[in-house]
Amino acid sequence: MREQDTVSDTVWAKWILDAIRKIRSQKQRPSSERICHAIRSLHAYSDEDVITHLEQLVVAGSVLKVFNKGQVTYKDPGGVQARQLVINKDTDLCKIIVRATRELCEKEGSSLKNIEKYIQQSHALELASSDIDFSTICKLSAKRAVSKGLLTLDGKLYKVFEQEKSFDKPKIVKTSKTLASGNSTCHSNKSTVEHESEDGAVKATPSIKSNRTSKSLQTP
Repeated sequence: MREQDTVSDTVWAKWILDAIRKIRSQKQRPSSERICHAIRSLHAYSDEDVITHLEQLVVAGSVLKVFNKGQVTYKDPGGVQARQLVINKDTDLCKIIVRATRELCEKEGSSLKNIEKYIQQSHALELASSDIDFSTICKLSAKRAVSKGLLTLDGKLYKVFEQEKSFDKPKIVKTSKTLASGNSTCHSNKSTVEHESEDGAVKATPSIKSNRTSKSLQTP
């Protein structure tokens, strides 16, 4: 019988949480690689075995999986200062759902179930009354986020909407001059249009429009 078969899930949880705390005490991020290295230094298990049990603890809620700027780290839920979140019937969770979706950073998008679970793990939830359904509040807020253009929905998966960069349009700078001469007044509107040629050079083409009005002399 392999030694691994004799180790209970409770022991695995203790090993992994101890590894996470040790890595954090060294001012480092508890990534899967560092957790595997910490456990291998004490126990004879492969990285595959460690990661399998690590993901099982994430599913069970015993370990918090955090996505930040494309990096994945793991935290001890008991050691995380959860943000307080009071839920009322009219609570709008749009911003929290968008942030959770961004931090989950799932390539194909995040399901509403995963978003709910992430919010529950990263916040200390408090329902204002017993008849409030947190799942319903999340569902309505997610729909509102989609209607506002903050999220996109592809099937059952939500993704953060990334606005495409628009190309810069030619800039038009207008100047106005007033010329006075005798009994006539000349208004000149001058505009400069910047164009970019094929070789990348910027050329300015002036365009002048003038309106000339004459004053007539009236005798009493």
